[in-house]
Amino acid sequence: MSRRPQPACPIRPGDPCSLCFPGADGPHNCGLVYLVQSDPELRDLLAQNRAERKAAAGQAFD
Repeated sequence: MSRRPQPACPIRPGDPCSLCFPGADGPHNCGLVYLVQSDPELRDLLAQNRAERKAAAGQAFD
């Protein structure tokens, strides 16, 4: 019995895709992901958030 991979939410790092956008069946066709990625300010904020989380995770192992 094989398990299907759970897609991750690119907007909420660390969380699985919860299909929170009506009609979406994953991050690839999520309207929220599209809106964030098409707005330069939001995209930059998301990148900054990811970098901070990555740095914090790296410090946890030091």
